[in-house]
Amino acid sequence: MKKLLLAFSLCFAILLVNAQPSNEQAEFGAYSQASEKKAHEDYEKKDYSASVSDLKEWFMRYEQLSPAMKKNFQGYIPGTYYNLACYEALAGQKTDALNSFEKAVESGYANYTNTLVDSDLESLRNDEKFKAALLKMREKGDYGYILQNSGPYNHKNTALPAFTYQSANTPELVALKKEFNLDSISGNGDEISRFKNLLHWAHNSVRHDGNSNNPPLRNAADLIAICKKENRGVNCRMMATILRDAYQAEGFYTRIVTCMPKDTADFDCHVITVVWSKTLNKWVWMDPTFNAYVSDEKGNLLNIEEVRTRLINGSPLVLNDDANWNNRQKETKEQYLGYYMSKNLYWLKCSVKSEWDIETSKEGKPPVEYIDLYPGGYTAKDKPGKVQSSASVIATNNPDYFWQKPF
Repeated sequence: MKKLLLAFSLCFAILLVNAQPSNEQAEFGAYSQASEKKAHEDYEKKDYSASVSDLKEWFMRYEQLSPAMKKNFQGYIPGTYYNLACYEALAGQKTDALNSFEKAVESGYANYTNTLVDSDLESLRNDEKFKAALLKMREKGDYGYILQNSGPYNHKNTALPAFTYQSANTPELVALKKEFNLDSISGNGDEISRFKNLLHWAHNSVRHDGNSNNPPLRNAADLIAICKKENRGVNCRMMATILRDAYQAEGFYTRIVTCMPKDTADFDCHVITVVWSKTLNKWVWMDPTFNAYVSDEKGNLLNIEEVRTRLINGSPLVLNDDANWNNRQKETKEQYLGYYMSKNLYWLKCSVKSEWDIETSKEGKPPVEYIDLYPGGYTAKDKPGKVQSSASVIATNNPDYFWQKPF
């Protein structure tokens, strides 16, 4: 079964960090952790009816919360319904278990891989109601399946703006290179070794914090400075920005790429950097958040479209051994590529211009222009509506345009 204790603890910790909790919030957060702990203890004792009672009581107390508090804790609903379905199935309450499983899916539970192998649900698997709900879950949570059904690009020629890149002679880039001794960090090796050296530098220069707000000045020098001054981290977009500026300071063509999911209700995405390899004659994947790059079975570096295609086709992918999060947690191929990036490679976004401070807001500055690359029949109306008013977005279904050579 899927255990919720970590999810409860994490969500409650975030609430405590982000704001001083009200008494109601603190009390229900603490109760939620205790409730899940007790339900799991009863589960371990095989007292499944007691586990059912524990979670039904949680739902009853949730319904008594104020509307604002319900909103704060609504993220617990899908997993709690899923666990309730497991307990009810084990207790022989099949009808109730099927209803709870349906509610888990309807409320957003999408761990399809776990559900396929969860022995707690074995008694439900041949039921048509379960199969129908499982199919709905697959369409939300089986990211390889979603990619496989994304449909082909159309490759039609499109008269759209050309992507542009910044010269290493730009004063800000010259200053960045000098301040951080990037020539030495980049090294005197071949092109690929220089890419990797700068990737490692960006990964180690600041820590990743996906919950942090973006600083007002969004360039490598200011991002590193504010992280040092405030002892803080930055999100993946700002990590990619630091690496982009370092690559351009060293004379490489580069972009930051926002990698997006299909699910319009899913606002979790990931941002990485790509850099043009003259040696390989293509863009290659470099992710400073996870110190990650991806290769084929022969050790050849891959670009985003190659990774995406291999995920769809089931072809071999190799993640570098030293991929990690904040030098604290090793990143695995299964988690990073099989789950996280499979989810976030449905459609892609790049700014037309790749330059210093492009996403720093300034009075009188024209809107940032972005290009979105959509697969199959996916259109602008299908994507999440979280586009800044200060941005203008153009859509294309042509990867040849989107991944054009930088010169």
